[in-house]
Amino acid sequence: EEQTVAPILQCKGCKLQRYCSLKHLVEDREHHEVCIALNKLQKSLNIEHPLLLNGPINRRMELQNVIAQLMLATRLKLGRKLTQRERQLIGYPNYCMVCYSRNTLSTCSRCEAVAYCSSEHQRQDLVYHTQDACDTLALFYSPYRFLESQLKITNFKLSTDLERSSLVEAFYRATRMEVKSQPWSCLEDYEKFAVCSSFSGIATIGLALTSISFEAAPHETLSIYVVGASEEQRRYFQEMHLKFFFLQYQLVWQLVLYFIGHNLQPQDDEETIFNMKGSKRKVLKRTFPITFAQFAKTHMVDPVLIIIFNPDFDALEGVIEEVVEQKYPHAINPTEENAYDWRSCLLEILYTYSVPICFTSSTKMIFRSNMSCLNEVAATNEIKINNIYGCNENPYREILPNLNLSPDDSETIIYDNNYLKVVYTSIK
Repeated sequence: EEQTVAPILQCKGCKLQRYCSLKHLVEDREHHEVCIALNKLQKSLNIEHPLLLNGPINRRMELQNVIAQLMLATRLKLGRKLTQRERQLIGYPNYCMVCYSRNTLSTCSRCEAVAYCSSEHQRQDLVYHTQDACDTLALFYSPYRFLESQLKITNFKLSTDLERSSLVEAFYRATRMEVKSQPWSCLEDYEKFAVCSSFSGIATIGLALTSISFEAAPHETLSIYVVGASEEQRRYFQEMHLKFFFLQYQLVWQLVLYFIGHNLQPQDDEETIFNMKGSKRKVLKRTFPITFAQFAKTHMVDPVLIIIFNPDFDALEGVIEEVVEQKYPHAINPTEENAYDWRSCLLEILYTYSVPICFTSSTKMIFRSNMSCLNEVAATNEIKINNIYGCNENPYREILPNLNLSPDDSETIIYDNNYLKVVYTSIK
């Protein structure tokens, strides 16, 4: 089935946003900031459309490269990370999936994420745009994703065998909420899906802990370091996520979470006490807005587990940014945020001998790069890497799909925490 994309109500500033009515175009103040940034980019490069950044597009690789450059250039011009809506606007521009034409198009009525200039080109693309791909794109491109889930879970039922389960299964046993994998038809379905996805962080920690032995008793404290932490990653540690953790590890009564990251905002220690299965559980959250290298110089390092969510040790994204900056120096303004070097902290992390070091990666390419960087730093400093656990696909990855911005990567749809590795280090 097809539905025509009307070109009449196209935003004249960015040339990407479309509207169903003039009234909605005028009322859409949320679009104003990114529209100005894209419009300035077009003027500075003297192009009539953002997709013409490198000239006409004839191949998928050229399109991916342009989208990646637009994402980075716009983010740097705005001086902040792009919102979910802004990422979708740039990541899914209107073009024919076969010939990359921007003329009058018809969209796939199921996912509304791809378009074609003719029914013949839509038929040709069926080999790639399968029903599974269509359903996944519908999940990514759904307007529900502009909303923040307000669902908070208070009651939990059964624990699960984390070594033999998955995120959706563990979530169902704990909450008795069934998550539907097909495109959502109502806000309630989306909220269940999004909340289930948010349990990825705490469930991944739980899985990592199954591979080690530690003493769990009321008088013992379980200390976990979240290194390279961001404000966004705090969503993994709301009260409902912590209750899920204590459901799986009922012998743990005291948990201390250290959030260590140079981009964090300073916060006072936060202590929470709640009842779980008839016993009081205590959680202390501590925030350190510094790098781990700085933390190790001023604090005693004594965790049970170190976890790093989706790092980029080798700065692959930074390499792309450097290319963009060199090619369009007058179009973007680099920010200090991009200057952070993981390697300066990685050595201090590896010096934490005999402590499990867990990291996740969103793509296989970054996962392999992270392992290569880890092994290189270890070899240079006479440190031995000992494997504890690793999997090609983390069963507790997030289930909300994202776009892969790297033009050199074959994975187009990716997931946070998709790949998991747990190691510990020792002296060679």
